[in-house]
Amino acid sequence: MTHDVRILHAADLHGNLTHYRELLSLAVAKQADCVVMGGDLLPGGISISSLAEVQRRFLNDHLRPLLEHFKDTNPEKTVYLMMGNDDLAINMDQLERMAGEGLLRLLHLRMYTLSDSLFIAGYGCVPPTAFMIKDWERLDAHRSMVQDRSYQAYSSGSEGINVVNTHEWFLSHNTIEEELSMLARLSNPAHTVYVSHAPPYATKLDVLFNGRHIGSRSVRMFIEQHKPPLTLHGHIHESHHMTDEIKDCLGPTVCINPGQSRQVLHAVTIDMAGNEVHRIVSYPRKETVFSR
Repeated sequence: MTHDVRILHAADLHGNLTHYRELLSLAVAKQADCVVMGGDLLPGGISISSLAEVQRRFLNDHLRPLLEHFKDTNPEKTVYLMMGNDDLAINMDQLERMAGEGLLRLLHLRMYTLSDSLFIAGYGCVPPTAFMIKDWERLDAHRSMVQDRSYQAYSSGSEGINVVNTHEWFLSHNTIEEELSMLARLSNPAHTVYVSHAPPYATKLDVLFNGRHIGSRSVRMFIEQHKPPLTLHGHIHESHHMTDEIKDCLGPTVCINPGQSRQVLHAVTIDMAGNEVHRIVSYPRKETVFSR
């Protein structure tokens, strides 16, 4: 079965306005049917005390106008996005408002129709990291994996930013395995493109600069069990440098992590009907074609 859909995917834009502008321009130039932004949308690298306001201002002062213009000039194209582990959940209300206005569709634990027989769904959480924001972090598969030694970190919600004990935080939330099981029940895996911020473990898509694999075991198990046609990832910016690959296969499933950098936009287009993946590096501009 073929699906006449062209997807443009990038992740880890981290508030880089140049990347956002180029991505939306590429959607027009490449005649993509939809744009997928797979997590880590907002600026970071600043103190936790000011991060929420900085990210909120980015959403209202920059992302909203960009999406409003894109929607006005390209009403037939759809933007799908979700937060990632560097994005504070306290600002989700701004994305919900934009979604209510038709500027975007939120992916995390939701499913939408791409074509008559193809769907898209998303999951934004990642396994525990050394970073301080825990809103979108979960234990991968088993609560026994939580470390006895906890450290101080932060979560955000309607009451603001709170200090959390990581041991208690992870034990009080569902695991990635549990939440992906919920997503499978909400969707039709054999006919769904899944966007997961975390790449599958021990693939060409999850390799750190030190050579360590740091993807999600539960994401891998989900893919191997349900065999979706395509999964889209991000989170590990440098993996493509380590493996010279943006694509890997788990059984019949094509898995893609385009990587990202501050200097140039990394993105891919996927032609579901033509079984091709086009890797785009924005400058110096080059494009590589892979067969799905």
